[in-house]
Amino acid sequence: MIPYLLFPRFFKWLGLCLVIAGFGTNALMQPNLDDLSDGTGLLVQVLILAGLLFISCAREKTEDEFIKYYRLVSLQWAVLLLIVLRVSYKVIAWYTADAGWTPHFQVNALLIFYLAFFYYQLYVKDRLMNVFGKKEDEGR
Repeated sequence: MIPYLLFPRFFKWLGLCLVIAGFGTNALMQPNLDDLSDGTGLLVQVLILAGLLFISCAREKTEDEFIKYYRLVSLQWAVLLLIVLRVSYKVIAWYTADAGWTPHFQVNALLIFYLAFFYYQLYVKDRLMNVFGKKEDEGR
């Protein structure tokens, strides 16, 4: 088995604290995130990005082949969704000739899509299959 880089499990909680601190700072101070002279906007962006990275790269309790597979599939779907959304927004911006439709989301959206797909596969999908799925022994 080839080892791959993952943070320890407590980084998930550290990342969650950083994301909450970033969004809390953004809600309280409402800095201009695009202003390069404003250090608060940069701090908010770094807090959220670092938090999302820590959450997405933290080990699970049992790190096995299924988790590795879920990570790969989630990353593939997140990249595909991000590409489709960015191209769609650019086509709408071209069609309407309105620059307001140009996409401004990049890495944070990719990490959020990845986390949504990963935790859906890890926790929700199996429970939904148990509730709504067909039981194997019913037909016998």
